[in-house]
Amino acid sequence: MKRIIRKIYIKIGLVLGLLETKKSKTIAYKIGNVKIHNSLVDELIPQAVTIGDNFISAPQSIILAHDASTYNHVRKHRVEETVIGNNVFLGAGAIILPGIKVGDGAIIGAGAIVTKDVKSNTIVAGNPAKFICNVEDYIEKCKKRGVLFDTPSSFENFYVDKLTDEHIVEFQEKYLREKNNE
Repeated sequence: MKRIIRKIYIKIGLVLGLLETKKSKTIAYKIGNVKIHNSLVDELIPQAVTIGDNFISAPQSIILAHDASTYNHVRKHRVEETVIGNNVFLGAGAIILPGIKVGDGAIIGAGAIVTKDVKSNTIVAGNPAKFICNVEDYIEKCKKRGVLFDTPSSFENFYVDKLTDEHIVEFQEKYLREKNNE
């Protein structure tokens, strides 16, 4: 009985578009040298999204280039190009709305709803996202709190290929060693 219910939930999820099938999707948006990220990129008009080099994003983040709110009224979609610069980090569950420009080196906090352009080397967070501090100040705060840990050189594979389970275990073990030597 549980299997039948599970199959029904899966079929409903697929029909509603809440779940994805295992088919790999073609990348139709412009992206720099990192093609491994966790963002859902606008599936209606991905061609209006540009992502720079060294982009890192956390799970359930979304990048949009269209807005269908006008459709019921005028049978038209608002479409604006969304551009994300180089060396940008997009936090878990963050949403970048259509037409936004995110500058190089920016950090977008988890859960942020980005409704305005983000300047280079700044951090924004919240709903709507607001300026928190610049990246240099944030790094200094992290140093003072002692929460920055050396990343294994194997993580550079992220910029070339893909991190393996072994790379992740290496990082976890390194972190635990450093943490226990405090």
